[in-house]
Amino acid sequence: MSRLRWSEENTIYIPEVDAEHRSLYLLAADLKRALANGAGAEEIDGKVRALLAEVEDHFTHEERLMRAAKYAMIDWHKGLHDTLRKRATLYAGRIHAGDRKAGRELIDFASRWLEDHMAVADKMMGAALRNHRRSRAA
Repeated sequence: MSRLRWSEENTIYIPEVDAEHRSLYLLAADLKRALANGAGAEEIDGKVRALLAEVEDHFTHEERLMRAAKYAMIDWHKGLHDTLRKRATLYAGRIHAGDRKAGRELIDFASRWLEDHMAVADKMMGAALRNHRRSRAA
């Protein structure tokens, strides 16, 4: 399983988005710990639902910020979000049905996806949003 640890490398310098990213890391790490410690199905299911709700809130927020800034790459970026949404929904269904292996698979997939997404797509978005905010302030 991945390490799921926030680091300053993940910062995109949009404070509210960085705070949401840190929260996602914490929720995913909490799920990972629960799986490793043999938590019951109800607890695992609850942690998965909490994580996916936070992911959806975060994606919705980012997409709203991108629309407001008229970010040129919004369709590509949202497509990446949609990939995680679809895959996570499939894993969540398996987890809800009692498949503990699906929980570990979700963590592995989501942590790799998040690392890649933040390193490229979110860095690009962050730069565009900061530029948009600067131009509005000028």
